[in-house]
Amino acid sequence: MMNKHLLFLVMLLSSTIAVAEWYSLPKTTQGQELRYDNSTNRVEVVNESGNRPLWSGVHRLEDGRVLRIQKGVAIADQTVQRAIPSSQQQPDQVDACTVLERQSCGLRTDCGLSESCQLAHQLQGFYNSANLLDRNKIESQCKEALDNASMFPPCPTPPTGAYRTACGDIVTRSCGKLNQCQESDACDAARQLVSMENEERLNKWVPSEDTYTTKQCEKAIGDDVFFPLCEKK
Repeated sequence: MMNKHLLFLVMLLSSTIAVAEWYSLPKTTQGQELRYDNSTNRVEVVNESGNRPLWSGVHRLEDGRVLRIQKGVAIADQTVQRAIPSSQQQPDQVDACTVLERQSCGLRTDCGLSESCQLAHQLQGFYNSANLLDRNKIESQCKEALDNASMFPPCPTPPTGAYRTACGDIVTRSCGKLNQCQESDACDAARQLVSMENEERLNKWVPSEDTYTTKQCEKAIGDDVFFPLCEKK
């Protein structure tokens, strides 16, 4: 969608970059190739049919970095931090069967009675009681199941997230308490933040703890330009 907000954080690849030269960035998690011009802070999506400015919004790169874009330009303000590889952001990552159970049942077991939740719970039980060799086999099955949305559909995430955090507050602020600004770019970007935060919680030993995205939301909540207050009645 042409108006969809995307989320990215730019990181210079060299301490000395020539003026008006383009440099490659890691791909987005959607597989889009990017390039960055240090002289103008522009970021473009690279493709055979012609390059185009990266859409405004927030998104994550495939190596775990985060980038914010506004009108095709990378924003370097207090809400942007140096990118941290996801493996360093969450050293307490859990096994795939735990992720599958949380994804199918919901972080607060909102879908605890669903068939997919019961199946995921059984796989988690098999994994916990198995020896090391069998655990590896069962975890491989769980990883495959995570990609099988028809058999293991993810439990819907509440609009403001499973837990009360700054990310959910941004959704309420930009989308409106009654969702009256749901079509705005700011609302769409805020919902992406909640989705990213939820994904990180699925992989934490203690899912209720703040995540990397939670901390980014705490810094971004005061950004009235990027996340304006919904004033529609």
